[in-house]
Amino acid sequence: MKKFLLGLSLMVWLVSCGGRGVYLYENRDNPYGGPDRPWLIIGAKGAGSAKLEKRLCEDKELRAILAEARVPQKASEELFQAACGPQASAERFLEIYYHLPDETRNRLKRTFERHGYSLNDYGC
Repeated sequence: MKKFLLGLSLMVWLVSCGGRGVYLYENRDNPYGGPDRPWLIIGAKGAGSAKLEKRLCEDKELRAILAEARVPQKASEELFQAACGPQASAERFLEIYYHLPDETRNRLKRTFERHGYSLNDYGC
């Protein structure tokens, strides 16, 4: 019975944590939110605003944000590659993001806000 309950709770945990990502919303065009403000799922190519994705990746605004937030070099490069690299992955970005220390994650979130974005992380 214990194995069954453990297995069941593991299944519930896996299902509830699946398909998550870090959502980024731009606050510049519509500072009060709403359904029309640009958004994207970081690392999920084509999921959201192409203009916002271009600015973060091709124009390298994400690199500047990571540097300003003082994310350690190795983690910074891994986050950038997970978001913008040839094998970008929302799941990989989320995994790296949640392995950052709380202080670093909070600093990164505040830095995104200073650049005009809301960062909503819906992971586990």
